[in-house]
Formats: sequence, C-alpha cells, structure tokens
Amino acid sequence: MIAFEKVKKPVLVEDTSLCYNAYKGLPGPYIKWFLKKVGPEGLAKMVQPWEDKTAYAMCIIAYMSEDLKEPKLFIGKTPGQIVEPRGSRDFGWDPVFEPEGYKQTYAELDKETKNKISHRFRAIDAMR
Repeated sequence: MIAFEKVKKPVLVEDTSLCYNAYKGLPGPYIKWFLKKVGPEGLAKMVQPWEDKTAYAMCIIAYMSEDLKEPKLFIGKTPGQIVEPRGSRDFGWDPVFEPEGYKQTYAELDKETKNKISHRFRAIDAMR
C-alpha cells in the first residue's frame, strides 16, 4: 500500500522467507539478517537441537492498483528441510534448503529444475 500511495501507479512487491517449523516460522522474512549474521553454517546449526528439521521457502507477491481496495496477494510455498550447507554459495540461503522430494539443495539443483519448483515460481504461477 505504501509503495502504491507514493508512486500513484500499479506496483508489484515481492518478499521471500525461509521458515523453520521447529521455530514456528522463524526466521521467516528476517532470513536476510540471520544469514548475514550467522552464515549458511549458522542457519544449519539452528535446527541441530531439534528433531524437526523441516522448513518451507515462501514467496509473497503483492499487487496493488487504483482499482483495488487492498493489495492482491499471491503466495508460493515449497516444503523441504534444513541441511548442512551444500553447493554453490552465490545465492543466499540456497545451500541449506533441500526441497521435499529431492536429495539436492536449491544451490545444487540446476537452474531449470529449481525454477520449476521454487517458492517464487509458485507465487508467480498463482497469479495466472
């Protein structure tokens, strides 16, 4: 809403979260700051004391325009688990997230496969 009110034109805003089930959804939208402070190894260590290592990657895309009373939200989720970092470290928390049904982390998957199953793809797909 704030972005729309400032530009007075249709806006699209996206936010990504990594949510640990053992922590009831944390770090969630704060993942960027957790990653910056503790790195991929620290993200993996956060679930070590817990039996439940499951998590989900979530993307929320919000669209607002003059003909809407409130933003439309499009949500994409990919379930998975938190693992010791594996793969390339060139994209955020990808090395610690292993999507359900795969034996590779987001960082180890080829881009085509990741893009077909990612939380962001699912949010965009929800817009159709």
